[in-house]
Amino acid sequence: MLRKALPFLWVAVAAVLGSAGQASAQRQQRPEHTYGFRCAFDSVQQAEFARHPGMEQDYRNFLRSVAQMTPAEQARVAALPDVIVPVVVHVIYNGTSNNISDAQVYDAVRIINRDFNKENSDTAAIDPRFRAIAARPGFQFRLAQKDPNGNCTSGITRTYSTQTLVGDNSIKNVIRWDVSRYLNIWVAENANGVGGYAILPCGGGSLYDGIVIRNAQFGSLGRSCGTNFCARSLTHELGHYFGLPHTWGGSNTPGLPSNCNIDDGIADTPNTVGAQQDCNLNQATCGPVANTQNYMDYADCSNMFTEGQKAVMRASLSLACRSTLVSAANLVATGTNDGYVAPACPPVAAFRSNVSTICPGGSVQFINESYGNLGTVSYSWSFPGGSPSSSTAQNVTVTYNTPGVYDVTLTISSPNGPSFVTKQQVVRVLGPGAAFPAPYAEAFEDNEWQANSSNADRSWRNETSSPGSDRWQRINGVNGPSRPGTAALRLRLPNINNGVVTTLYSPVIDLTSVPGVTDYQVSFDRAYARRVSTSTDQLRVAFSSDCGVTWSNNVNYNAGLLITNTTRLPIAGNFTPTATEWATTTLNIPAAYQGSARLVVRIEVTTNDGNNLFLDNFRVESATVSSAKDMRTRGISVAPNPLTQETAVQFTLDKATRAQVQVLDLLGRPVLTTLAQQLGAGQQRIALGTEGRRLSAGVYVVQLTLGQELFTTRVLVQ
Repeated sequence: MLRKALPFLWVAVAAVLGSAGQASAQRQQRPEHTYGFRCAFDSVQQAEFARHPGMEQDYRNFLRSVAQMTPAEQARVAALPDVIVPVVVHVIYNGTSNNISDAQVYDAVRIINRDFNKENSDTAAIDPRFRAIAARPGFQFRLAQKDPNGNCTSGITRTYSTQTLVGDNSIKNVIRWDVSRYLNIWVAENANGVGGYAILPCGGGSLYDGIVIRNAQFGSLGRSCGTNFCARSLTHELGHYFGLPHTWGGSNTPGLPSNCNIDDGIADTPNTVGAQQDCNLNQATCGPVANTQNYMDYADCSNMFTEGQKAVMRASLSLACRSTLVSAANLVATGTNDGYVAPACPPVAAFRSNVSTICPGGSVQFINESYGNLGTVSYSWSFPGGSPSSSTAQNVTVTYNTPGVYDVTLTISSPNGPSFVTKQQVVRVLGPGAAFPAPYAEAFEDNEWQANSSNADRSWRNETSSPGSDRWQRINGVNGPSRPGTAALRLRLPNINNGVVTTLYSPVIDLTSVPGVTDYQVSFDRAYARRVSTSTDQLRVAFSSDCGVTWSNNVNYNAGLLITNTTRLPIAGNFTPTATEWATTTLNIPAAYQGSARLVVRIEVTTNDGNNLFLDNFRVESATVSSAKDMRTRGISVAPNPLTQETAVQFTLDKATRAQVQVLDLLGRPVLTTLAQQLGAGQQRIALGTEGRRLSAGVYVVQLTLGQELFTTRVLVQ
């Protein structure tokens, strides 16, 4: 409020943000999703403080030190010379329409430089009641002319990624320059359902520092919607980046009467409930007339910062995470210092492919997406294993006839120098020759399940839509049902941002290996718990018979269907299943895919607030074999497992019953059969170990016949 003394502004800001430390780590539906394309600052910042509690305390300590500044010290900070901020703009796109132009980037930089130096023409329209405190922060934003390695750059990068359609913090893993040396701005088609968001100085760690913003709210040209609200959205986010809250305080929901009780803690911004993308200059819900035109409000007529806000932004430059950014040495290192004349940069080689996995004889289209100075350039492609094996065309279609994994290199030559890029294992050619014959089983007992060898057919693929995010990991010592070994796969969903898709692709499986079998199905054991009551994680299974070029419709399993923990209630801590907290998922392979020599199974998981998900004992087998009762339904066990001399099938009979054990290989062939015998009521044990020691390493099916009932499980031989 106007009557507050400036020395207390940081104390009040601390009070506004203090509630963040009490925020639940549970991700919830954000208020800003309800109000459209606005800013997600408060929700994002609270989540970061909850994720890194120590950072909040560090920030509080800084706020206290600023609060103790004398009026003379405050005046000195406010009077500091203009500062230069090195900027890199990362354009994230997935098609021509959202690969915004250089002109739109330059326009956005022009607007923020105008706004932060009070050179915007609409300063004449500032409400007379606030003209005296309309500030000139004195920040100059310059696109970097040197990249982190000292190479020539335009300060604009371009990366093809489907993350542009999500735009949450995961997008920062697609590409990131040193955040202590560059202001990173990610421009995307979507910004997690809002207009943009930023993190307070030192308020989220190096992984999250920077600004994410929609291309429709970036500058005033090209993809921008062109309104004042859209053109000034980056100015608003930069205010957060340099320490400013919203004018109504710690809330993403303007217009609430309760906002009058929050305030932003800055002395010369009147208390307000916040604007709703309108421009009511006489809004006085909280008492004093609001500074509706403030860049840190949501009005569509924003045009000013206040002197108090300038002081906050200037003070933020003393923080370690910002001081290097604007240091003289860093300006030289990034090519943004006064007097630096940048040379003409060579173009940046870049390309993408229309598919990544094909069958032998299939084709891949390689699309050149190089950028920069492309006036006079020549192209040179290298396609080991492909036909053609090289090309000088701009875009090329290549045929691959031999199964394997292949790299591709693109080299560009220009008057300003060459540029090249090599993508490793960018093409996978899957063939039936080395496919696993059905029936197939994988218990994940060793690390060879994910071998990235030239034998692509026999390798599992483990991918994520967000580079740097957790993927499926093999772990030991997992409690589970009666099944081979003690290892399983775990996907740590709490560590993965919502919306990220993690995908497992099975090896190629040949369903023609056993003549006459046309009823194959897929089964796997799973264990899962919700983390909050609103968890909506999803698992999807699909099939391909053409090496992953096309897929069947997904079979979907939502969080409610996935749950296996005993209470079925959310678990806030780290979920690890007990032996009884597993369930088996079984689904029939569609008729169109029965008889395929090139079957691939895809398991996708979309994260949304869930706890850990476990997967084990993946198998593709005849439904006839799979229909036998599972041993664990009757408390029957095979132990120790993997098989040793002491391994035995153990069970309890309630009456005298004829019993026999048979061990089958994965082709269904008997390799060990015990004598059928009449056993009495009580605990029983049929040893396998002595005979089993002659078996080759691998996974085997154990069948126990009790009277007219058949029970099955698996045993591992090492």
